[in-house]
Amino acid sequence: MRYDRSITATVYVVHEGRVLLHQHKKYHTWFPLGGHVEAHEFPHEAAIREVKEESGLDVVLLDTETAPNIELASVRRIPSPFCLLHEGIGGDEEFFDFVYVAEALETLPHPDGDESRELRWFTYGEIAESGIKAHIKNTALAVLDNWIKRREEASV
Repeated sequence: MRYDRSITATVYVVHEGRVLLHQHKKYHTWFPLGGHVEAHEFPHEAAIREVKEESGLDVVLLDTETAPNIELASVRRIPSPFCLLHEGIGGDEEFFDFVYVAEALETLPHPDGDESRELRWFTYGEIAESGIKAHIKNTALAVLDNWIKRREEASV
């Protein structure tokens, strides 16, 4: 029996109070963008790369950490994920998933040729009323709650 633990990066891309999801080719349901972290990458770098490959969009990660930026010699702080998940999907495969939030710099997806062609921006209400998998729905709603709160704080 082979046991596999993979590191993945998932991104909830937001823009103007909506979150971008894509119809997953393998599972045929709505998922955030993301994929495996490659050997030469940090999770946040994989997050940005995966969004670009799967949607064609340029994004800026929204750092959820309030710690100061620490840079000293070979020590530097990298962007903090929104959360970390341990996902056991059954069988012999598990994922350590670094979940990020990113702001889209544009709104019209244009994915690479072999990626999912079904991408959709969802409002808070559409997510809440959807039949999307519970962990994706709950995370998307938390991401949008956080995004709305950040916008309100920024306007004060």
